[in-house]
Amino acid sequence: MASTITETTDVNNQELVAELQGFSTFEDVCRSDFYLAHKAELLKLLDEPRVYVFPEARPRLRSFLRVVEWNIERGAQLEGIIEILNTHEVLRFADLLLLNELDHGMIRSGNVNVALELSHALEAHAVFGVEYLELTKGAGHEVNLQGDNTAALHGNAILTRHSFSNPDVVRLPRCENNFESAEKRVGGRIGILIDLEIAGATLIAATTHLDVVNSPRCRARQMRAMLEAAGARFKARDSRASGIVAGGDLNTHTFARGGRLRAMKNTALILGSSPQRLVNRLLNPERREPALGEFARFGYETNGLNDCEPTSRGIVSALDDSSRLPFPMKWWVRRRVPSEGLLLEFRLDWLAARGLEPLLNDEAMDAASGVTSIAAHTVAGLTYEGRPVSDHDPIVADLRLPAG
Repeated sequence: MASTITETTDVNNQELVAELQGFSTFEDVCRSDFYLAHKAELLKLLDEPRVYVFPEARPRLRSFLRVVEWNIERGAQLEGIIEILNTHEVLRFADLLLLNELDHGMIRSGNVNVALELSHALEAHAVFGVEYLELTKGAGHEVNLQGDNTAALHGNAILTRHSFSNPDVVRLPRCENNFESAEKRVGGRIGILIDLEIAGATLIAATTHLDVVNSPRCRARQMRAMLEAAGARFKARDSRASGIVAGGDLNTHTFARGGRLRAMKNTALILGSSPQRLVNRLLNPERREPALGEFARFGYETNGLNDCEPTSRGIVSALDDSSRLPFPMKWWVRRRVPSEGLLLEFRLDWLAARGLEPLLNDEAMDAASGVTSIAAHTVAGLTYEGRPVSDHDPIVADLRLPAG
């Protein structure tokens, strides 16, 4: 079993952060005496999963597996997220949660350990993997928040009420130079893998969050690395593993981002497309996002586990990075984009399975609870006290359990 971290006290990484903030490039960090002195500490921080076991965890469904994939936007609206996951007529029966964007010790989300809080509130085990040690308070309005970060960690998590083992963090190829960005960070994208023991069978669960800036081709390399790791784990289990379920925010927005030429091209594509053509492109990204093709390459099915509804939407006023556009294109943007902005809707979040069969509406019933299966779908419009709880919608699917 991979080494893990179980934290029982508050964590503060601000001494590390203060030292790292003084470097201009990550290459400077790697050449420094500071890095030599703290390399083992940084690697432990970034590479070892944090495991929070909830001893009283009990599955809410036993006849089939309900899985949810959700980017919870740092857990900033944690109270609402907990309320929804405990009371929503569909989501409360999900015994496997693949979650993206969880903070630990960030002022923007109340300096709490989001994964640990969810574990307690949902009565589920949690495995948290760190993507980044954050050297700033965040982006946009977050930089002006009062107070300081503590642990300054951001990453992904898997929560489950089933027995699990062998949690592992897989570091993925780098697509973005995060250290030299405005939101300065140390680390990179990851996958999280665990083994699940369900009804006498072993399943593998995996989640990831791919880069938003850079190219579809690089996102495909990241996805390939995660699926290779999941496949190697499956092979190592011999005949004991029955299947794999994977999901994540794959950022399948269909554009290559970063740099002046890409900003110009993206602006021309968006403003030059008919509304219907743009909708079709953003909600059906398979042809332009080879990361999705990696699922088929590794023997996964996405059909029956996803609908064609948007999982994220945003009001865009300047399109990509307007500061990178030449003046005539800036003028074009001002003329074409209304004052209230342009609404873009994306299919960014996905589920996939290998060796496991998705269920349809009422195809199976859980004997103990009386809950019947549902077809895979996006759960839109979730709010708490009148506010959206995330900038992404969760997706949910039910899976038939293999014979143990």
